[in-house]
Amino acid sequence: MDDDEGAELERDDVLREMEKTRKSIRLLPEFLAATSKDWKERENRILDHVVLSPHISFDVREDGFMEDWAVIEIDDSKVDFTNFVGNVIDLGTAISIAEFMTWMTPHAGALEPPRSFHYPTNRLLELRGTVSDGEIWKDSPKTHNNNNNNHNDPYIMVLKRGYASGLTVGRLNTIRSLTKVYSSKDRSLPGQMSNEIAVLPRDSTPSGAFAVPGDSGSAVVDGKGRIVGLLNGGAGGAEDSDCTYVTSINFLLKRMLEHGLEANLSPSLDI
Repeated sequence: MDDDEGAELERDDVLREMEKTRKSIRLLPEFLAATSKDWKERENRILDHVVLSPHISFDVREDGFMEDWAVIEIDDSKVDFTNFVGNVIDLGTAISIAEFMTWMTPHAGALEPPRSFHYPTNRLLELRGTVSDGEIWKDSPKTHNNNNNNHNDPYIMVLKRGYASGLTVGRLNTIRSLTKVYSSKDRSLPGQMSNEIAVLPRDSTPSGAFAVPGDSGSAVVDGKGRIVGLLNGGAGGAEDSDCTYVTSINFLLKRMLEHGLEANLSPSLDI
C-alpha cells in the first residue's frame, strides 16, 4: 500500500480485534461448562417473576412524571454469597481510572481534590440512597461537581451502565422540568406530555451520547452512588440522543408505596 502510515494503523486495529477474538475463544469452553451445569434445566433459568406492572401512563399525580416501571421479585433460593455482591455498578476496565476521574470531575481544581467521587478500589460503585428532587432542581454548591467559578452552569455528573451502550457519564443540570411529547399513532390527536429529568452529554465536545436505544431501565446515579432515577428515553438522532430522559427515583418510590410495596435499595444477604 502507498499509505504506509494508514496501513500500519489498520494492521494495529486488526491485531487488537484478533486478540479479543482469541480471548473470547479461550473463555467459551468455560462458559459452556458453566451453562451446561447450572442453566441446562429450564427451572434453573427462571430467576424471578413480575409482581407488579402498572399501565403506562403520562403526567401521573402532582409530580407529572411518566409511569413505565415494574417490580420483579427475585427467587431468593437462586441468590447466595457466590453470585450476589449487592446493588453496584461495575466500572470495568475499558475506561482507565484517570480518564474516568476526568469525566466525573471535568472542572476539578488542581489544588482541591474532588470530594463527590472516589474511584472504588474493587471497581464496584455501591448504590446508596437517592438524590432528592430538591437537590436535582435547586442550585446548590453542595451538589456541584465543578469547582470552577462559573455559577451560571451548575450541574451534577451522573453515570449509568446500560445494556446497549455500557458505561457512560453525563451531566444532570438544574432544568426544573422538561416536557416530553408522546405522539399518538393518530397524528390528528394531540400527544400526551410528562415531566422528565434531563441528562445531557458530559461536555460540549462530541463526547458521545449518554444513552442509546436499548438502555431503557438503567439506573442513573451520581458519583456517591445515590440513585437519581431510571432511564426511559431520549431525544436527538435516530442512533443516539443529545438529551436523555430519566424518571425520578423519588416518584417511583412513592408510587410503589401507594401499591403497598416498600423498596430496599441496599439489599444484603442475611448471615
